[in-house]
Amino acid sequence: MENLTALRVRVLAVGPHPRLAGWVLASVDVLSAARVEGRADLLSQRVGRRVELAVRRELLSGAGAGSVLALRARLSMGEVMAEPHPLPQDFTVEPDERS
Repeated sequence: MENLTALRVRVLAVGPHPRLAGWVLASVDVLSAARVEGRADLLSQRVGRRVELAVRRELLSGAGAGSVLALRARLSMGEVMAEPHPLPQDFTVEPDERS
């Protein structure tokens, strides 16, 4: 069974992905997690922790440090990866409201 978890994360920093062209590696704090029906949940235990999250570059256009993302991600070969082609309701960006 494939794994997939709905996450809310706060972006801390974004840089190039070392191996995947067109992707970035975002350092994020995991704020919350929820199971996705019919999929194994391998990421809920990371709530409250900082993780490196691979995201397609175009999905993060306009999202900077402090932004909150709601997305679905999976654990793939030890790396946390956002869905590459999510439906609009499965990937949202909230600007940093702390400033």
